[in-house]
Amino acid sequence: MIYIVATPPNKLDKKGRVSGWRHVPLERKTKDSWRANLAPLKGRELNAIVSSDLDSEAANLAGAELGVPVRTDFGYRRFNVGRRHASPADAANEAIRTVEFKWARNPDIPIREGDSLTSLRNRLVKNIERLLDEGKDVLFVTDMRTIAFIRSGFDPHALVPNGNPVPEGKIFKVARKGA
Repeated sequence: MIYIVATPPNKLDKKGRVSGWRHVPLERKTKDSWRANLAPLKGRELNAIVSSDLDSEAANLAGAELGVPVRTDFGYRRFNVGRRHASPADAANEAIRTVEFKWARNPDIPIREGDSLTSLRNRLVKNIERLLDEGKDVLFVTDMRTIAFIRSGFDPHALVPNGNPVPEGKIFKVARKGA
């Protein structure tokens, strides 16, 4: 079972901007409220907390709060919005919608200086599948866009928020089908 929780909003998130492949620090105020969101996981027998290297600050906070070892890896990185890092969310979403239309013909086409659908699948999807194959209970700490992508069954349409944001503090469960 993979439990998935969204990282607390970082400094760009709070300004309505998109973070790409650069670490953006968390604000001190959000750290405390985020730790409280982890309370339902206390007492669960988690084997590890897993996150991308960019989300290590939140993962390490969770590890300290829950007393669970943390594993970070490049392979769990979110969709790389390329040149759209720090852009207003609406502009980044429009750029993703534009490239998503092209993916119907060729999933290897990247967003400018960022990911293609193929590169996202080769990196993130394969790593999530490996986590499920391990058969251990882990907490995956990631951004809300990635949560929507995973919950949709890796549907690229979910990379652009549809007006129903992932509720902050909600913990999602993902299990291998048939498990």
